[in-house]
Amino acid sequence: MRTSTTAAMTTEEIMQVALDLSGMRDIPADSGVHVRGDGIRRIYATIDCDVADLLLARELRCDAVLTHHPEGTASLHGWTLTARQVEQMVECGVPLDRAEAAIQRRMHSVELNSHVRNYGRVAQAAQLLKLSFLNVHLPCDVISRRLITEKMAPFQQPDSHATVADIIAALQEFPEQKLAATEPKVRLGGPDHPAGRVAVAMAGYTNGGLEVLKAYFEAGVGSVLMMHFPEADLREAREQKLAGNLIITGHMASDSIGINVYLDELERRGLEVIRAGGIIVPR
Repeated sequence: MRTSTTAAMTTEEIMQVALDLSGMRDIPADSGVHVRGDGIRRIYATIDCDVADLLLARELRCDAVLTHHPEGTASLHGWTLTARQVEQMVECGVPLDRAEAAIQRRMHSVELNSHVRNYGRVAQAAQLLKLSFLNVHLPCDVISRRLITEKMAPFQQPDSHATVADIIAALQEFPEQKLAATEPKVRLGGPDHPAGRVAVAMAGYTNGGLEVLKAYFEAGVGSVLMMHFPEADLREAREQKLAGNLIITGHMASDSIGINVYLDELERRGLEVIRAGGIIVPR
């Protein structure tokens, strides 16, 4: 989108906008400025980034590429942020020791997978192309979770008789959800089941997997919202006949909610933003 006045920013200033919007003081482990730059007026924004995106950005005469998912060393260290899910579980009534135990299996798996990543490939290409490059992950996810949590607030009232279908309808009020080719899916439970208390299990680097889901249900949560969930864990959850609702909101749609808030603010500050790479753009 082209703005009427174009102001120049540095990569650090672009990052700071995300921190301010999400209420964070420091750059989290899953985000970072990988090739710093200044005088940035036009940026190419994407959910995922490969070398092809860098070349397209250069072809479009962009000064910087802003990607959502972790790149560079952020993709190595982001797994530490899965620990944020402990606090989220405790807020929903999960005992602290149960929450800490529940996240261990998933945290171990994510760390193992992170260790084998070719973490420097895209960042090195950006450096060779002399293209400023940064990724902003957790701050955008925090914004998405905040907005989805606010949307779920009416269902948290003691006198609420909401069903899972009501949750789905509320999610689809977001333009990003309405425009997405995917739609929220009920992977456990059913649309006519009572919603009960709702937990928005997001902004913890990735999903928490089976043990985290079980911990929520054990604490009396009726419906858990996640962006995605491992197939093997879902199969195990069904075999164990877990009593509760698991609603998968959709990865790209849910990511786009927070990303668009961030990009809108950058445009208000005078940057020209080209939204690409899977970002669902509200019409």
